[in-house]
Amino acid sequence: MQNVDGISKHGNILAPSSANVEPRVRRAIFSRQPYLPQNKVRSSEPNLTGQGYQKLKALLTSHGLPEMVVNELVEHHTPITYPKGSMIFLQGAPTDIIYWVSSGLVDIVCPEADGGQIQASLLGPGDIFGFVEFSDSRGNPVQAFQSRARTHVQLGLITRDRVGKVLGRLDSPMLVHLLGEITAVWGSFTHYCAEFLGMNYSERLETVLKDLVRKFGVREARGTLLIPEFGHADFAEMIGCSRPMVSRLIAEMIANRRLAYDGKHYIVLEDPAMSPAKS
Repeated sequence: MQNVDGISKHGNILAPSSANVEPRVRRAIFSRQPYLPQNKVRSSEPNLTGQGYQKLKALLTSHGLPEMVVNELVEHHTPITYPKGSMIFLQGAPTDIIYWVSSGLVDIVCPEADGGQIQASLLGPGDIFGFVEFSDSRGNPVQAFQSRARTHVQLGLITRDRVGKVLGRLDSPMLVHLLGEITAVWGSFTHYCAEFLGMNYSERLETVLKDLVRKFGVREARGTLLIPEFGHADFAEMIGCSRPMVSRLIAEMIANRRLAYDGKHYIVLEDPAMSPAKS
C-alpha cells in the first residue's frame, strides 16, 4: 500500500499514476517547420467550393448574418494553397488578412520563448483563423499565434478591410446582435481554456480526444475512427507534456480498452461521451 509520501511499506519509491500527474510549467520542445514565404505558395483554382465552403456559409448564417452578406464575404476571396508542413503565418505577422479552410487541416500553435510550442487547436474545412491578435512593442496589432499546414491545404483569404466595409453597411440592431454572438463565442473559449488548465494530463488527453472525435471522427463498428493521422508528439503538443508521458497515457487507455490503434489511425472505442455530434 502506498502512503501519502509515495513510499511503499517496503521502502520503495512508487511512481505516481499518470492519471494524477499534474501538468508542469515547462513543456516539451519540438522543432518548428520552416516558414514558406507567400511567393512560394501555389495559387489554387479561381473558386473554392465544396465541404469547407458550405460549412463556412452555414457557420456564418447560424450566427445571424444575412445570407446576402455571407455570400458577399465568402464569394469574394483570394484562393491559395499551402503544401504539407509549411508555415502559413508566424507569430508577429500582420493581421490584415483573415483565412478560412476550404480543404485540409491547419494547426494553430503558440511558440514558447525556449523554442517549444503548444498546439492551441486543429482546424478543418469551414473553420476561420488569423483573427486573434495582440500588440507588438510598437503598439501595432500582430498575430498572437502562428499557423502551419498539417496537410496540403486550400485556403480562402479575405482582407479585414473588406470585412469592415461589408459589416459597416449593416444596421445597428444587427451589429449589436453580432457583437453578442462574438462575445458568447469568446466566453465559451475562455471557459474551456480555464477548465483545461486545471486538468491533469490524463484529463487533458480525454478532452482533446473528445474534441477530435466531434470534429474529425467517423463512426465504425468498434467506435469512432479519427481520420487525421496523429503521433505521440502531436498529442504532446496538444496537452502540453512530454512525449514519454503521452506514450504512457495512451498505453493505459489501450490497456483499459478506451483506445485502439489500427495502422496509422486511432480509434476511440465506444463511449457515449466521445460520440461525434450528429448533423
